[in-house]
Amino acid sequence: MTFKHLEPQDYKYLYRITAEPTPLKSNCGELCGSACCRPGQHGDLGMYLFPGEEIMFTRREEWLVWEEHDPGDYDFPASWQGPVYFVRCNGACPREMRPLACRFFPLAPHLHRDGRLQLIYETLELPYRCPLITADNSLDPGFINAVQQAWQIMLVDQRIRDLVEEDSRQREEDELPVVPVFY
Repeated sequence: MTFKHLEPQDYKYLYRITAEPTPLKSNCGELCGSACCRPGQHGDLGMYLFPGEEIMFTRREEWLVWEEHDPGDYDFPASWQGPVYFVRCNGACPREMRPLACRFFPLAPHLHRDGRLQLIYETLELPYRCPLITADNSLDPGFINAVQQAWQIMLVDQRIRDLVEEDSRQREEDELPVVPVFY
């Protein structure tokens, strides 16, 4: 596999293919009061952008609060050179502009030791219960396909691949459930 850094046109394509598909045919936020779209009790919930994804934003969005973090101060692979961008939403984002981490949730990539990619339910400890993870909700096949396609593209960036590999090995070490997503 040849590795490269994702370019602005790659992110534009990723945003295009993940714009419409959603986990359910209905608004999944109705199940939980849109818990993942809120800044949290202490205003500290948000997500990290992938390296280069910041190109999709002006940094003047009124619905986002931006922070620059040094990847060495957090749990990022050595290949991630600073800064990394952490964004918090005020709960009212324009859906067409939501970051990739929001578009992929509740799915996460898991790379097996043989290099095979598998989509699983997110295993991060969350400050809320997502009914898409905890209940038996069937995810929309179009959503699963779009997320799978997006991760295939994203993994050509060595930095992103390093992150997914580290997360996958940590999951295995911690003996977290690696529940594959099927449709």
